Amino acid sequence: MTRIARPPAEQPSAATARVCAPRRSGALVRRLREDSGAAVAEFPMVAVLIVMIGLLIVQSAVIVHTRNTLVDAAVQGARHGALIGSTPQDGAARAERLIEERFGERMEAQATATEGADGVITVHVTATLPLVGLFGPSGSLSAQGRALDEETL
Repeated sequence: MTRIARPPAEQPSAATARVCAPRRSGALVRRLREDSGAAVAEFPMVAVLIVMIGLLIVQSAVIVHTRNTLVDAAVQGARHGALIGSTPQDGAARAERLIEERFGERMEAQATATEGADGVITVHVTATLPLVGLFGPSGSLSAQGRALDEETL
């Protein structure tokens, strides 16, 4: 293979070659392409997301548990109010007592009872939504239970 020499006017000087030529050292290219240190930045972002999803699941489970407990208290209150010798207000008081036993005094719940013309006692229970953490849905849950008054039979 023969080398063709350029005329002296066309060959760049060493100083010009250093200034004009882009410096692409192998270490710089490798450093730009590698992803070391990405895990350090990735972990906090993913961890926050996982914690938020976990709290959402716990919040949903607490709300479902509270709803089921309120339904049970309303049904038990209606059944108690329908017994011979009891009034619908006894059933409402029983429902409130059951809620207080299960959740303590921190749960704000009200129970009302009505007796229909057909002899059905209905207990309505309303309580505030429990929150896990600082954020969550606000509002209230309501449930009702019905029982046939035994005195009308």
